[in-house]
Amino acid sequence: MKKSTVLRNRLKESRAIVAPGVYDCLSARICEMVGFEALQHSGYGTAAVMLGQPDVGLLTLTEMAAQVRAIARSVNIPVVGDSDNGFGNAVNAYWTVQEFIAAGAAGLFMEDQVAPKRCGHMEGKQVIPYQEMEGKLRAAMDARTELDPDFVIIYRIDAIAVNGFQDALDRAVKAVDLGVDMIFIEALETREQIERAALKLKGTPLMLNLIEGGKTPLIPIKEAEEMGYKWIVPPLSTLYSAAKGMYEVMSEIRKNGVSDLYLDKLISFRDFTEVVHLDNIRKMEEEYLPKNVLEEKYHGKDKIVG
Repeated sequence: MKKSTVLRNRLKESRAIVAPGVYDCLSARICEMVGFEALQHSGYGTAAVMLGQPDVGLLTLTEMAAQVRAIARSVNIPVVGDSDNGFGNAVNAYWTVQEFIAAGAAGLFMEDQVAPKRCGHMEGKQVIPYQEMEGKLRAAMDARTELDPDFVIIYRIDAIAVNGFQDALDRAVKAVDLGVDMIFIEALETREQIERAALKLKGTPLMLNLIEGGKTPLIPIKEAEEMGYKWIVPPLSTLYSAAKGMYEVMSEIRKNGVSDLYLDKLISFRDFTEVVHLDNIRKMEEEYLPKNVLEEKYHGKDKIVG
């Protein structure tokens, strides 16, 4: 079954999906291993790991689609892509959807910011008129229908910081009437807004973005689910925990050298081989490589430790 079909069927169930934000294959594999059933690709994280830069629209469609492709191939669960603002006008939005489908994504969200865009929780955002965004959404849905009708189209609305909460709600209602699959009102600022959005859009699948230290209050997942939020995303927990862990360990090494004093902060060599599927590679080698090559590989100088 296609991953888009898996996701669409799962969205019909009453319980919410918690989909952590991932930025590369390693973060995706770890989230899959600990039991998450779907993933949200993070453009913020992708900009950080590919460029060492903030999420301000520096990445191209080609770069983003390539990262989505790599992530989608590394796991067996659905991945929803972050397509920024569709990388241009409605024609670009059409092409973006087709590229993300070809990359193996199960869906994507597309925002209504002008180019260059900014992270949804940064200051200085601007949004395009809804009429222009409607054309982009229609183009996205047409592209979806042509290649994969189950592909999930999510409209991300960044209007709160620019035009206020009511404009964001108005855009959401119009997009629901248009036929988008899910609504994502970014950077909700209060619990009241979270509740009002859920009430106004009752019956429509909703995405809730919960960033530690961000603009949106961190509410319990169960409460968000009861309100009607279907796709609940902690988008930066993987990135921030990895960055802090690396910073602390490497600071220790820089100061005191390599030792066993910080082993509790490291995954073991053997456990890491499970993350990267080393056993699968070994099975393939046993299946396809000549016996004399295997003998030399594992009993000679190329023996793999662990």
